[in-house]
Amino acid sequence: MPSIEPESEDVAKLRHIANEFAEGFNTGDVDRIMRFYGDTYVDINLRNPVQSHQERREYYSEVMRRGGFKVQVQPEEILVRGDFAFIRGTIELTSGSALGDSARKELRYLEIAERQKDGSWQVMWGMDGPVQEYTPSPK
Repeated sequence: MPSIEPESEDVAKLRHIANEFAEGFNTGDVDRIMRFYGDTYVDINLRNPVQSHQERREYYSEVMRRGGFKVQVQPEEILVRGDFAFIRGTIELTSGSALGDSARKELRYLEIAERQKDGSWQVMWGMDGPVQEYTPSPK
């Protein structure tokens, strides 16, 4: 029987960040989300990707104001390399109407986090995008 190694404390902290992000987003609590961001954040998806802490806060506030959907975040792979971590996972966006109709969209994401002097982690770079189907052509 293969042995299953216990999850490291760092990986547990990084999974906690993903959970807190989803809970904060789904409840409209931008402060809950922003605890995990430092002075600057690079969002590769934005035309002007470098954001100050305040700009990132305003970004999330605006997205939440528009509302209409919930998120579920599932980290699938976390690699810790020294004081940096690479987190790859899936984000599920679910929107629903008052009539019970719902739509689902699946995104993949990659984030880079940096360990802080106190041992906590802050997300510093990130990108996400829709899942794309690909089937290689037969040779």
